[in-house]
Amino acid sequence: MKNRLLSFVICVLANTSLFYTLAQSNPNNLFQIGTKDSIYSEILTENRRIWVQVPESAKIATNHPKTYPVVYILDGRVHFLSICAVLNQLAPDTVPEMIVVGIENSENRTRDLTPTKVKEARGSSDWVKDSGGGEKFTDFIAKELIPYIDKKYPTTSHKTLIGHSFAGLLVVNTVLNHPELFADYIAIDPSLWWDNEVLNSQLAKRLSDKKYKGKSLFLSMANPLPPDTEKDLNVLVKDTTFRTEGLRAIYNFTKIASETKSSTLEFAYKYYENENHGTIPLISLYDGMYALFPWYKMNSSFVDVLRDPEADAKAVKKAFDDRYKTLSNHLGYTLYPEEDLLNNLGYMFMSNDPKKSFLFFTMLIESYPKNANGYDSMSDYYISQGDTKNAIKYVEIAYKISGGDYHKEKLQKLKKK
Repeated sequence: MKNRLLSFVICVLANTSLFYTLAQSNPNNLFQIGTKDSIYSEILTENRRIWVQVPESAKIATNHPKTYPVVYILDGRVHFLSICAVLNQLAPDTVPEMIVVGIENSENRTRDLTPTKVKEARGSSDWVKDSGGGEKFTDFIAKELIPYIDKKYPTTSHKTLIGHSFAGLLVVNTVLNHPELFADYIAIDPSLWWDNEVLNSQLAKRLSDKKYKGKSLFLSMANPLPPDTEKDLNVLVKDTTFRTEGLRAIYNFTKIASETKSSTLEFAYKYYENENHGTIPLISLYDGMYALFPWYKMNSSFVDVLRDPEADAKAVKKAFDDRYKTLSNHLGYTLYPEEDLLNNLGYMFMSNDPKKSFLFFTMLIESYPKNANGYDSMSDYYISQGDTKNAIKYVEIAYKISGGDYHKEKLQKLKKK
């Protein structure tokens, strides 16, 4: 019974994932992910393309407005599909369902993504002549793009920013100088070598600031050398040649961030010895999203209560209350137990633990009072207990909500008994 219930809970949570919008666009295309959008920026004085993906569950009518955290990913043309695929895999049992916003940066990446202006970088001046527009681009995100997304799409206040390479540099700059804009950050092999490691020089004295409390940063680091050469990080950071410049800058950041005892920033990093700068994004997105939400996964105490046949209904209710209170506190909005989860658990316990069955159906009605499903399920509970009077009572409520033939016929059959 214990193993069956554990498997069931995991299965239910997986099956309640409605994944991301994969609407068929036409008979010749299997799936279409996301929609194109755009916004004119007064700050940048140009039109900026974006791609937006809203979870499929947003289309389902419930008692509670469906709102979602938002992931903003720079270089959206390149990485939008990847982050959608990662969330499709992980949500909603490992991370929450989220809206994805991919931001276009293909026109002038150096201008958009570098936080400081330099005259020369890596032996050349021409390619960095427009550098230093990162703060202006951050203003665009903060003052124009985020308000636009919040107005048009069903968002919550919880936001994540992701970037790779120069975009990772901008992510780190945002963490250090504008931490209030996002809750979580993923910097993928960021170009921290920029401007003589200017961001590293700011790091130590800033990390103790209380404004970083509750903020999380996951940083990844690639191996810049060809395959089948050196992989030992301790050896690589001692290499003083140009080829390891980027890695050494990232390593310096990780050392400072990890060793600053007064830091209030939740920081984690990972070195990928078998990935280079071009191959590291996808695996970093997966590991980064996994690392940012350790509190979201079902912990052992929650699962153990569901598995324990000796746990009474009161203990089960407390486990649910504690879990969803924790999730709500972290995300900044009220999260309710999944409707299908409560419904299926109610039916599972109906024959062998009626008190728990009654509990789950009660929770279902309390969480989704305008949905017919909970009342219909409660009527089945009373039928299983031989209580026709209460069974009729709850079917009548379900029929009043749905107006459907199923509830009408069920009600007629019960009244004939």
